[in-house]
Amino acid sequence: MGGVRVTTPARTAAVCANSMPFMPAMEVMCWALRNGTSSTEIIACATREGLMNANAQNVFRFATPFAENGGEARALAAIILCGFAPPAQQVEFVDPQTGKRYRVDFLRRTRDGRIVVVELDELVKYRDSQMMNGRTLSGVIDDERERSEGLKRAGVDVIVRIRMDDLYDLEGLKQRLARVGVPLRRK
Repeated sequence: MGGVRVTTPARTAAVCANSMPFMPAMEVMCWALRNGTSSTEIIACATREGLMNANAQNVFRFATPFAENGGEARALAAIILCGFAPPAQQVEFVDPQTGKRYRVDFLRRTRDGRIVVVELDELVKYRDSQMMNGRTLSGVIDDERERSEGLKRAGVDVIVRIRMDDLYDLEGLKQRLARVGVPLRRK
């Protein structure tokens, strides 16, 4: 690329899965998958180049193309590190009252059938003028409240809001999710 040697996305993801801790490796792997590199291609590269280790196998097992950004990939990794089964991602709900459609970051059903949604609240959406789309801070907060109410009307029983800071307190995150009934992964 412009005379500079670069690796392919598949090799980059394979090297990162092999050599980085699980959470940042998931961020790279989810990015590669979201941007069109196939898991088959990445795993073949890791196998061919001797990069397959236990961490890489875990990253390959859990990474998905559904994490829309690095924060969501890290949140997915944190949920998995807490011992929970991977949640569904980007599930859409329709508010029966308004017809508005909402996609949620993560969804799990409890053993008794309740729907638990986990939303990663990145504070940038309250500060970045582009993400605020001309709304005031009060408007952004009101929209979030309306979204939560719409999700409840659409059948969501519990909404757990997490921040990036929560991803580094795995015990606290585990307790919050367990308290609302999110089941642990079966071994």
